[in-house]
Amino acid sequence: MDKIQSRGRLIAGVSYDIPGMGYKNPKTGRIEGFEADLARAMAQALLGDSDRVDLHQVTDEGRIEALQRDQVDVVISQLTITPARAREVDFTTPYYVTHEAILVPCDSDIKQFEDLKGKRIAVTAGSVSGIRMRAALPSLPGATLVVTPLSSGNLEAIEKGDADAASNDMINLTLLRKGAADPDRYEIIDIGDRFDPKPFGMAVKKGEAELLARLNAAIDALKAEKRIDALLAAALASVGRG
Repeated sequence: MDKIQSRGRLIAGVSYDIPGMGYKNPKTGRIEGFEADLARAMAQALLGDSDRVDLHQVTDEGRIEALQRDQVDVVISQLTITPARAREVDFTTPYYVTHEAILVPCDSDIKQFEDLKGKRIAVTAGSVSGIRMRAALPSLPGATLVVTPLSSGNLEAIEKGDADAASNDMINLTLLRKGAADPDRYEIIDIGDRFDPKPFGMAVKKGEAELLARLNAAIDALKAEKRIDALLAAALASVGRG
């Protein structure tokens, strides 16, 4: 926490590729979305000014490494809290809880989890969805994974005909669908009953006890004020308006 205060700025790792979640607007260069706004809210809580934050792009595969290399102070990038990850970083209380889903073209014959047999499934490198789907492959004979570096690549793989379905969490797929050129071409199938929920937490380096405590206090305050719900609702409404 001392280095953040002496620097006068919070460095937050966020996604740049998911409209409404963490997205670099190509027209303005501004980083927009729910998690970008959460990062600004954390800067307000820690430093008294929501503009005193630098938003650094992280990928699913590189999020924890960015923390360990001191490239960022905190990661706010759909990082699901898991026991394995909790051995590498410290997590705040969850700021959002979602679950697994798949996105497919509406004319697909995939209507449920079992229909993924023999199909090509797009997943994001370093994601829990990717880990879970890889573990599920023995129950889906003939299925293969198409691994993309960014979550936006899941949808792109389907658009290009390189994948039959995309496996990700419900909120990301909802936003990717809303941001697609033709949202009505796709549908989302809920497979949350197959897997544990996905609680998203902010992550900091091990040992940053004061920073963690202050982030938790800020999250609790936002929840009490229902501002997290408001930020997410605004993000959802902002996508797909042209």
